[in-house]
Amino acid sequence: MSGANAIHTLPAAAGFRPWSLFLSTSALSLPVSFTEATFRIRQNFRYFLPNYVGLGFLVLALSLLTRPLSLILFLCIFAAWIYLVFASEDTISVLNYEADRKIIVGFLGVLTLGAVLWTGIWFKLFISVVIGTATVIVHGALRAPENDSPYGSLLHASDNPMGDYSDI
Repeated sequence: MSGANAIHTLPAAAGFRPWSLFLSTSALSLPVSFTEATFRIRQNFRYFLPNYVGLGFLVLALSLLTRPLSLILFLCIFAAWIYLVFASEDTISVLNYEADRKIIVGFLGVLTLGAVLWTGIWFKLFISVVIGTATVIVHGALRAPENDSPYGSLLHASDNPMGDYSDI
């Protein structure tokens, strides 16, 4: 598989998952072990990547409410990210030149970095990233994916990891 086609197979290209599925409380449960928690985080991160990115953008937008011009600038940049990277399956053509997805992501990254430097919102960005990362980790660890356990059918979430030993 070539590098250009591999980008189209990423879960992010699939678009947002339904928010009702993302916020479903019936799928929440405590993981049995640390291994299962890390497995859940990886699985949920792959499956809900666009939702997590949108949630991170929302956290940053809420932190920018006190700076309306920065908020407007970053809303435009976020719309460009969503339209050009997450929602678009087609290649972008500029002056009869087809831009590769890597070029688009690089351009948007430089544009975002320039906007952060120009507006001076480093601290708010840092706090937003910390809150967003914590949210992703907590949601990813607590939400049980369809394939519930890294052990497959050997260990279910309702089973005791210590086995069927009883106290004497």
